[in-house]
Amino acid sequence: MMNQDSHMLDHHDNGAKLIRMAREIADYFQAYPEDRAVDGVASHINKYWTPKMREEFLAAADEPGQTLPPLLQAARTRIKRKKTT
Repeated sequence: MMNQDSHMLDHHDNGAKLIRMAREIADYFQAYPEDRAVDGVASHINKYWTPKMREEFLAAADEPGQTLPPLLQAARTRIKRKKTT
């Protein structure tokens, strides 16, 4: 049985994993000109990540004290959010 603390820990661990994955994607695109790199990072995440993964990444990126490389920070605004109804 999972208690609330372990659920929060899993959520945090998953957010940290997604941040790490996004940093790796940004590292790959670092060699491209900046505008193409920003588009490449956002496009990759939008194409290959589920809406839940994108939401968890954005939530983790918003946590206090979280710093992202400039390329990943710039791409954040182009990452699709879940549609709300």
